[in-house]
Amino acid sequence: MDVLIQDVRYALRSLRRSPGFTATVVAVMALGIGVNTNIFTVVNGILLRAMPFPAAERVVVVEQTNRATGDNDMEVSFPDLFDYRARARSFERFGAYYESNAYLTLNREPERFQSAVVSADLFPALGVKPMLGRGFTPEEEELGRNWSSVVVSHRIWRDRFASDPRVLGRTLRMNGRTRTIVGVMPPGFRFPETADFWIPLPYDPAEDHRDARFLEVVARLKPGAPLESARAELQTLAQALEREYPATNTGIGVAVVQIQERWAREIRPMMILLMAAVGFVLLIACANVANLMLARATVRHRELSLRLALSASRGRIARQLLTESVLLALAGGALGLLVAQWGMDLVLATIPIELPYFLHFEQDGRVLAFTGLVAVGTGILFGAAPALHPFGASLAESLKEGGAHASAGAARGRLRSALVVAEVALALVLLAGTGLMVRSFLRMQDPRMGLEPRGVLTGGITLPFAVYPQDEQKRVFFRELVHEVEALPGVRSAGAVTVLPAGNNSWTRSLTVEGGAATDPNTWPSFYYAAATPGYFRTVGIPLRRGREFRDADGGGAERVAIVSESAARRLWPDRDPIGRRLRFREARDSVVWRTVVGVVGDVRQLVRDHRRPLAAVYVPHAQDPHQTMSVVVRSDRDPAALAAAVRRRLQARDPDLPLYETRTLPAAIQRALWEPRLYTVLMGVFALLAVAIAAVGIHGVMAYSVAQRTQEIGIRMALGAAQGAVLRMVIGQAMRLTVLGLGIGLAAAFATTRLMANLLFGVSPSDPPTYLGVTLILAGSALLASWLPALRATRVDPMVALRCE
Repeated sequence: MDVLIQDVRYALRSLRRSPGFTATVVAVMALGIGVNTNIFTVVNGILLRAMPFPAAERVVVVEQTNRATGDNDMEVSFPDLFDYRARARSFERFGAYYESNAYLTLNREPERFQSAVVSADLFPALGVKPMLGRGFTPEEEELGRNWSSVVVSHRIWRDRFASDPRVLGRTLRMNGRTRTIVGVMPPGFRFPETADFWIPLPYDPAEDHRDARFLEVVARLKPGAPLESARAELQTLAQALEREYPATNTGIGVAVVQIQERWAREIRPMMILLMAAVGFVLLIACANVANLMLARATVRHRELSLRLALSASRGRIARQLLTESVLLALAGGALGLLVAQWGMDLVLATIPIELPYFLHFEQDGRVLAFTGLVAVGTGILFGAAPALHPFGASLAESLKEGGAHASAGAARGRLRSALVVAEVALALVLLAGTGLMVRSFLRMQDPRMGLEPRGVLTGGITLPFAVYPQDEQKRVFFRELVHEVEALPGVRSAGAVTVLPAGNNSWTRSLTVEGGAATDPNTWPSFYYAAATPGYFRTVGIPLRRGREFRDADGGGAERVAIVSESAARRLWPDRDPIGRRLRFREARDSVVWRTVVGVVGDVRQLVRDHRRPLAAVYVPHAQDPHQTMSVVVRSDRDPAALAAAVRRRLQARDPDLPLYETRTLPAAIQRALWEPRLYTVLMGVFALLAVAIAAVGIHGVMAYSVAQRTQEIGIRMALGAAQGAVLRMVIGQAMRLTVLGLGIGLAAAFATTRLMANLLFGVSPSDPPTYLGVTLILAGSALLASWLPALRATRVDPMVALRCE
């Protein structure tokens, strides 16, 4: 310990004597370690930190699968859920829910909140109890007995009811019904993600269909029950249900995953990519700092040789150099924590949605331990080169002005050149991945997504079932509201649709066509589905290719009709005219009714980030399949955002309890849908810029050192008549040879590694030639600029001074 303390004191004195060197190394390491800490904080919050439930490892998600279609995350029907509850022995509880919206007037204006419709077993399955009052009873799941109670979040109780302990028993008007508050959940709990209200899940025996799958199911394993055994038990049960109910359960399996894994599996690939990216940044930083340490070791060559001459062992000298590098890395790690916190605040400020309640991005013990390990590891890594490199062939020659100094300097020069090659190669791999992400993001924003979003205002409306239980009420409400909005000054057209295109949501339905081969309904192909009012297509700019659009005459009592997209028409009737052909849906309420195709419209990218699913879509008139929730779209010759207040007034004139939510222009809605890939692309871009900058600094440092070492040689060349241009080409040529070697290695590595990004890209191949050409030119240009100043300095060497320097 005394020796270690002595080494630390000596290292601190040595570093204080070189403040410029110390500051540079600490700054470079702070950036490298800081970005790693930043991303690890996100990984820790999403992938590593346990969900906030008691014995969270026993909480699992139960999903159904379809072997025929390849779906692996299907919801569960009531009858299948009841069979799981009754026949599975590895589980304590099965809870079910689906997400919903709550519409209340708690202050002056109607507001929309996130809510969930939950079974009585959901809270016990999660292991969470209300802070005040109670949860739901099994009796409240009976249809007609679930309309009176509600449980509220701690946030609502605190902010809207002033933390009143007498809140139990108070009533509120929610979705058109008066409900009594029976419980308040504990602080922070807002399951499934941001819910503030929970109401009982009703079971309607009249809707007892095994293929009506809409329930998310959460279960709790019994203590000691292995996950694999529970999974095998439900899979055996699913096979039994296939035999018992072949019409609805053929090919339907079951999957059981821990709730943490279910939530994180979609984001894990991007987290791995970001961790790899910041790892490359850190490796480039280490190579750069190793170069600086080698340069400093060359300057300190006589000092280190003198210590060897005074009986210090080579091991002691190596330990001293490693102590200095670890101290520098620890200082960089401490500063990196501040960089990471600043970066996290900046990242969170750019996210436009409310994050799930269980996500917390904090620098906890795991993050601090990670930062400490990275700091120590990188200190050893970049300190190994100068610590293990020989100081000279013999002490006698090392103490001379030349001799071993020259040979050691040449050896160190080769090592420094190798580090620069590694920096360039790593930077190119990272830059190639970033280039692919940027190209992918630009493709997502391609205006040719099948519609004309400019000039369009959107807003959501949900009709409470308690107030609008009849289909005719929904038809009349949206038909008349659309006509009233169309009459507003400055409005060119208006319409409504169940799901907006080019967003993050979609709805699919399976269908078959008349005259097609008789197949199992479980294998019918799926298409995007939407119910729309007349005027919808021209409002959002989806072109009509053939036939006609919907009309007011396409009402509930009229012939059932449909409009298909061009891709759907090609897929369903590849060699025939689709107009007049008939189709029917499997899941719709009128699934036994055939629909006649009356029009063909252009393809629309339904999911703005998904290029792997087909563009095929089928539309039906809203009047023939009325829905509670619709998005109103309004096209205007003026600023569409200025119409929001007028549309809201028209809505509240019809029903003052209804809010118009998520009001924004269609371009803004599309940009909002892109927030996640935009964030990832920006992060990758920042990391790539850091990598290029650090690599350029490394090239500059090597060339500056090379010029300093070759001052006498350059002086002799110039004294013998070498032109400045020749010296310039010599120095730049040396830098570009290292760069080209690094680019060659980097291209080979990039071609291999970017294949792993294929599922994260949109419309771009992992071997996209323009991307590789562009990043190669960027890195080569950066290297050229980095070597220019040392080369220019070399041309200004005074031959007489250079010849006297030795």
